Amino acid sequence: MPVTIRAVFFDLDGTLLRDDRMSSVIEAVAFDLARTHPQLRVRTLLARQHQVWQEHWDEAGEDWLLGRIPADAVTREVWRRTLASLGVDDPAVVERAVAMHMAAEEESHTLYEESADVLAALRERGLLLGLITNGASDLQRAKIRAAGIEDAFDTVLVSGELGVLKPTEEIFQQGLRRLDVAASEALHVGDNLESDVAGARGAGLRAVWVDRRCTRHVVPGASMADAIVSDLNGLLPLLE
Repeated sequence: MPVTIRAVFFDLDGTLLRDDRMSSVIEAVAFDLARTHPQLRVRTLLARQHQVWQEHWDEAGEDWLLGRIPADAVTREVWRRTLASLGVDDPAVVERAVAMHMAAEEESHTLYEESADVLAALRERGLLLGLITNGASDLQRAKIRAAGIEDAFDTVLVSGELGVLKPTEEIFQQGLRRLDVAASEALHVGDNLESDVAGARGAGLRAVWVDRRCTRHVVPGASMADAIVSDLNGLLPLLE
């Protein structure tokens, strides 16, 4: 990696923060609902919730990412539709499901084991650090606080606050302006080939793909990345 890099931007979910625990969050809610409502079956709940989530995300996902609806709006509507489709049309039950879901999700907001050390090492090298994340403002800010990395960055850009999201060029350009660096002096690190890698490259930044599942040989588009690492430790030798 060229020595001209002055700033490193990071994605949050799946890059710094674990995002592989959502299935356990949904399962916990489903088991609680099935326990209190014997007519419900966990397997049926999980299958239906997954289907409804996909359908509703197509309808409301962009509005959520851009901050046009409350942080818990998608979760509430998905559980409402899921339960209603299975014969439970009680607002109190929906609220219980949403409360459990949000609480369990908050507890799942933990860093990958190397994240804090890598951020500290890059800071010690004098690099500027930024965070660019897609999501509702309240939720993404809560994740950052829960992970204890509020003070790790020189700037934080949340799509729900800005009205623009990755992979659009504007959110990356805003990050560059905030840190007063040129695109050629900046690197973006993320786990999503479209939002992070293609988005950053489209804005003129270099891009590192975090491929934690080691799928680079079978995933189309991996060659877009300037470098591929299996975890964030791989950044350190690239930026020596």
